[in-house]
Amino acid sequence: MKLYETLEEQLKQEPNFVTDEGELKKWVVINKARNFDEELIGLLLDNQELKEKFFVEVKGTMVFNQNLFRDF
Repeated sequence: MKLYETLEEQLKQEPNFVTDEGELKKWVVINKARNFDEELIGLLLDNQELKEKFFVEVKGTMVFNQNLFRDF
C-alpha cells in the first residue's frame, strides 16, 4: 500500500477528520499538525509505517517532524 493511502486510511479513523461524504478534511489535519495535536500524533504513532516516516527518535523520545508531515 502506498504511504499516502496508509496515511489517509489511518486519519479517516477519526470522524472529525472526515467530511459527511467520506473525504479527508485536509485543512483540519494540517491545522492539527501545526498545533501538535495529541489526537493526530497518536493516530500517526499507532501505525508503524507512519511512525517511521514522520517521527525521529531523540534520546529515546519520538519527535514529530511537523514540516515533513505538512509537506507530504
